[in-house]
Amino acid sequence: MNFLMTCTTEELALFVSLCGFPGEGRGIAESSFGRKSGKEWDAIIETTIHQLMVKDLWDEEKAENDEVPFPEDLQKFIIQFTKSNWIVRCSDFPRESVLMIHHLEGEEWTAQIIHKDIVHEFYLLKTSEIPSFIQEYYSFPIFEGETKEFFLTEKGFNVLSDQNKLHKVRKMSNFTAEEEEAFNYFMEDLGQYNWSLFNIAFFHIPNLESDPYMQNIFFFLPSNKGMWLVEYSDDTEKSVRVRLEPFSEWKATIEGVQTVAEQVTS
Repeated sequence: MNFLMTCTTEELALFVSLCGFPGEGRGIAESSFGRKSGKEWDAIIETTIHQLMVKDLWDEEKAENDEVPFPEDLQKFIIQFTKSNWIVRCSDFPRESVLMIHHLEGEEWTAQIIHKDIVHEFYLLKTSEIPSFIQEYYSFPIFEGETKEFFLTEKGFNVLSDQNKLHKVRKMSNFTAEEEEAFNYFMEDLGQYNWSLFNIAFFHIPNLESDPYMQNIFFFLPSNKGMWLVEYSDDTEKSVRVRLEPFSEWKATIEGVQTVAEQVTS
């Protein structure tokens, strides 16, 4: 793993736009700042150019000659980054952060940590480094507790994020005494994270004109008793299994991300 660079959303949008992807660059900017008038965008671009000059990443002579004003190695990276067909997205709502791992070529990937949709940190890593990078990104405290579980319908699972509907979840679920205890523990942990589960998803993007296609996703929630893991099944009455497992089980699940990534690079 090697640190590559840090940039702002405005800088990343300008990198992408001037490296030949104006639509994607504008999309990056608008996802953070919303729609702006032409004058507003001009002001943002001018300020961003000044920032890049300070960082010695803007070549005025190239700009005057209508050439891409960035270093060659940066251009190559931005093109690979923008055209990436495979992305692993790791959410972290409590810290207002997200980790996006983009495939570049062969065994090469770039990890993009986005802080509050403002600052972007980039790292270069190999396929084999993906699990350890994800674990380091989350840096969850390790607790090894007892195993517990309960089952939900898909409808019940989908409304867990709404605290006001938890009574409906209980009504539609036929919990045993053990499952009721597990559900109560889970509710305590969910409340600690603003009623939001963490998730890791794998996306395929066939080309720049296509929307991302989610191929896989799994949900989890840290606890001071271990790690809650979510599994789906074909049982309509118990289609979602939520189980509390030792932290080592979560690590094993993260290893599975590498397995999927290896299929991309093979």
